[in-house]
Amino acid sequence: MVQAMNMVGKIGGMIGRRRNSRLRLGVPAQLITLHGQFTASLADLSQSGAHLRARGELIRGEELVVTWLGFEAFGTIVWTANGEAGLEFDEPLAETILLHTRQQVDQGIAPSAEQAAFDGARSWYMSYR
Repeated sequence: MVQAMNMVGKIGGMIGRRRNSRLRLGVPAQLITLHGQFTASLADLSQSGAHLRARGELIRGEELVVTWLGFEAFGTIVWTANGEAGLEFDEPLAETILLHTRQQVDQGIAPSAEQAAFDGARSWYMSYR
């Protein structure tokens, strides 16, 4: 009986675990769906999917293209909550894409989502002066 309970505990602990480790990012991204284009922040990224913070309504089950730092991937939204969404890629990302994404972030080449928004607002303001 105790052995069976330990096995259930071990199995229960595995439920919900990620298949791939994730890169924590916070870089700007663009989302293209059948309903339009949205700006987003790519909160984290793995070979199998991503966590997004979007400025627009995303619908569970909707297919989209996400682009970031010169890369793009096709996927399906698997969950949404309070302006955030989980994306599962149609095909796993190549490890080189993850490595190049991490290099751009580590080297400061990629602006944070907040910095990109600030730069866009400054550019808009300067164009009207």
